[in-house]
Amino acid sequence: MPSAPPDWLREIDHTGDIGLQVTAATLPQLFERAALAMFRVLTDLETVQTTDTTTIRVDGRDRVALMVRWLSELNYRHTVDDVLYRAFDVRSINEADDSFTLTATVHGEAIDPARHTVYTEIKAITFHGLDIQETDDGWGVQVIFDM
Repeated sequence: MPSAPPDWLREIDHTGDIGLQVTAATLPQLFERAALAMFRVLTDLETVQTTDTTTIRVDGRDRVALMVRWLSELNYRHTVDDVLYRAFDVRSINEADDSFTLTATVHGEAIDPARHTVYTEIKAITFHGLDIQETDDGWGVQVIFDM
């Protein structure tokens, strides 16, 4: 990550991979910040414009699976469609009997090699060590990225 991280983000040591701890006041904000943190690992977000907007909907059996699906979908679109995102608006996280659904609007643009440097590629978002906790101050998550 190029610049000093915000106070809601902390990098943790993890052999061969990158681990991040993210905090937020609300659950939707936690998902937004986790996505933002992931793209901070990939590029300098100051160079990314928000000219393209896309709606994303993902499902998961619980909050942990939903986080993996969310970040995996963003990483997939980044890799396959050659895009970078820098703004995330989680519009809803709905809980049903045995599933969760997240709907969000994401903003970014196609990768322009003249303006964007992609530092690394994330192979996968892992379930290893992934933990979402509700705290007295809001929410927290630890995510490990397989590099």
